[in-house]
Amino acid sequence: MRKRFLVLLTVTLTLGLLQPIATAAPKPGTACKKAGQSSTSAGIKYTCVKSGKKLVWNKGVALKKAEPAPAPSAETKVEVKNLLSSDPRITPFSALTSMDICKTVDKTPDYAWGGKILHRNGFPRPDISVAGKKSAKILVVPIIFNDLPFREEKIQRGQIFSSDVDLLNETIPLIKESFKTLSVQRFEVEIEVLPKSQWFVFNRDNPLSGVWGVDNFTTLMEIIEKEKPDFNFDGYDTFAFISGNGLPGQMGLGSAQASHPRVKNSKSGFINAILMLGGITNTTLWVHEFGHSLFSFEDLYLFSQASSGAPRKLGELSVPSKWDLMSDSSKVSLLGWNKFLIGWLYDSEVRCISEQKSTIHYLSNRETSNDTKLLTINLAPGVTLAAEAKNASGTDKGLLLYLIDTYTSHGEGPILTQNTLITKGQSKSWLGWQFNVLDSNEEGVLIEAVKTDIDKFVPPPPKPADNNPGQPTSPIRVTRGDIVPTGSLQARATWNVTGHESYRLYVTDVVDFQKVYFETGYVNDSRNPLVIDIKGLVCKKEFRTMTEFFTEKNGKGERLVMPSFQLRDLPCP
Repeated sequence: MRKRFLVLLTVTLTLGLLQPIATAAPKPGTACKKAGQSSTSAGIKYTCVKSGKKLVWNKGVALKKAEPAPAPSAETKVEVKNLLSSDPRITPFSALTSMDICKTVDKTPDYAWGGKILHRNGFPRPDISVAGKKSAKILVVPIIFNDLPFREEKIQRGQIFSSDVDLLNETIPLIKESFKTLSVQRFEVEIEVLPKSQWFVFNRDNPLSGVWGVDNFTTLMEIIEKEKPDFNFDGYDTFAFISGNGLPGQMGLGSAQASHPRVKNSKSGFINAILMLGGITNTTLWVHEFGHSLFSFEDLYLFSQASSGAPRKLGELSVPSKWDLMSDSSKVSLLGWNKFLIGWLYDSEVRCISEQKSTIHYLSNRETSNDTKLLTINLAPGVTLAAEAKNASGTDKGLLLYLIDTYTSHGEGPILTQNTLITKGQSKSWLGWQFNVLDSNEEGVLIEAVKTDIDKFVPPPPKPADNNPGQPTSPIRVTRGDIVPTGSLQARATWNVTGHESYRLYVTDVVDFQKVYFETGYVNDSRNPLVIDIKGLVCKKEFRTMTEFFTEKNGKGERLVMPSFQLRDLPCP
């Protein structure tokens, strides 16, 4: 028993020796034993230093308090972007209608040589187009007349010194870039310019017209057939005949046209071509005309409004001047439908429905994504209701609705759009369908399409086939027309016209047609060419000029109206 006590006592004493020995705080100036020795007390560190011959504690230095360790924070949440494209409510492709149903035919087709049908606003795409191809080859052919050269030397035009060659060289890269941008790198053009030694030089004054609606291609191809009979037209997808930019106010300028004229030296017997009379630097106008010659696009503006200058809205609808360059040649944009026609939207990026009661779709506005970008609804053979995402306000997107009615010919409104976008939380009922925008973000919209019985679309009976489209039935034929300034507040209209016995010309404001600045009244005159002097105008203004020709005297019989907006910015006296 005694031995166990002694062992326990020994352990207790040993543990006690391991505890720190409490010492009093050093007093500054008192003796210490070893230089450099330190001691800390109450947050002050004292150091043993030599003072004279003695070692003493110094005054000490206050230590910085250690900052408390931060309290553990809640786990940081990583914000996950709401990708509407993966919303589980989206109707799967397997529940949609076959794409062949929405690839509708054109109910007002044109006809190529030999009576071949061309579905310009539908499927299948015409053989004369490059739809589905990745590139196209274009040849630019300068045409030169005595009074309208294609200049290599710089001349002064207004305040600018330029040559036609320089202007063309500056514009070609912009045309190429426009196609790359429009197609999101899915299509490109190669543009060559005919060598100078082969330019089309004609020993005559310019016989072509700058007035909208005058057919210049017939005249041009007759000249080419006579004076360039050996030129080979093979090897290019389209040809661009261009004049020089001329001088301000020069006659015969301001017209751009596209056609598929017949030629002798071509394997197919015809070519795709555009004609630019001036306007070399108007990049979007080039692309608009190539839209016709390369892709067989229809004009989406209204011919009647183009001739009258009237507004382009039709109640809640309008031509797609804001969205498509085939309606407004100043825009570098295309509707999803036109991109779909030519293969710039793949089938996988387009959805088709017809009889489904309710479906949900995500439509992306990010052109570089592979998400769905276009919803097509087959209303009837040849008629499609389309929806796509467009910019609304801020970072939100809106839904654009439009109707493709191929029973309507080009120039009469084959595509009409709603004037306003449908944004998040809004709904729109149209043509037997209700569209609800469920959600939107900066990339696109999530929508619901519900089939209803409200205002259902009823297709009209098809129009009789026109085997010779584009040829006027009027006995009055106009082959050239120009209206140009001739001095201070004066102008002159010159018309090459046959089949008329009288005419009337009047000049109005471009908006207020009731404001008339000049009028001839009905004039009995069957001359060809017909020259009309215009007087009493005002300076620095744009005018609308209307010339009416009649098959009988005193303004009677059949009438042909030729509009013009050539007259503008007359110099002040």
